[in-house]
Amino acid sequence: MRHLVRKLGHFQLMLLITLSAVISAEVLAYIVIKIFSFPYLIPATPVVTFLVTVISAPFISWPILELLFSLDKMEQKMNDLATYDSMTKLLSRQAFFKRSLALHDSFKNPLKPYSVAIIDIDNFKSINDTYGHADGDKVLIHFGALISSTLDSNYIIGRIGGEEFAVLSHINIQTMEKEMEKLHHALVKSKIPYQDKYIEYTLSIGIFENKTPDVLSFDEALSQADSALYQAKITGKNQSILFSKKTSNLRTRK
Repeated sequence: MRHLVRKLGHFQLMLLITLSAVISAEVLAYIVIKIFSFPYLIPATPVVTFLVTVISAPFISWPILELLFSLDKMEQKMNDLATYDSMTKLLSRQAFFKRSLALHDSFKNPLKPYSVAIIDIDNFKSINDTYGHADGDKVLIHFGALISSTLDSNYIIGRIGGEEFAVLSHINIQTMEKEMEKLHHALVKSKIPYQDKYIEYTLSIGIFENKTPDVLSFDEALSQADSALYQAKITGKNQSILFSKKTSNLRTRK
């Protein structure tokens, strides 16, 4: 119902209410005349009823509709603030985990594997120190737009920390790796203007495939991807690393 109201809009909805009011008034007037046998001229009564309703209904309905639409816009704005990160326009941490957990649960039975990647912007503190926090924010905004244009709607993408992001999809680890490589390549071609030069940045990515969502929880899968990310960081950055027992052991020793 609410979607229909939004689709119609303020003016069209007012016309619909006015039309409904006119029809209701005409029917009511006809019934009253028939029941009580009022000595009014039948042709004149519908005309008077119509004119009164047409004039009064918009004046009554317009301010009420204005209030309702204002409340609806406010609710939509609050929902967007809770769902999306205001800077990158990606899912907020809370919304990302909510959708990811729902997907994880749906893959338990029947058993379906999925892959998760954690992405970290390399040397982000250095970017802030060098260019300032305002331009550091531009990097986050730039990356949000870049990943949204590179990956399609089959991916759940969220900002889960300051410069840390996560991606989840019902694909195997090899496909996720290819998609992350596309992201690396897209970043090389896309730069952020800064005075007479450009701000350039790179990404470190850890990838894990959860083949047993009925056994391994989503938090555990994310932790495994984080272990792979850690190896990507300590072995040179600007790369994607697939999870292995070796990456897990490295993180444990740390």
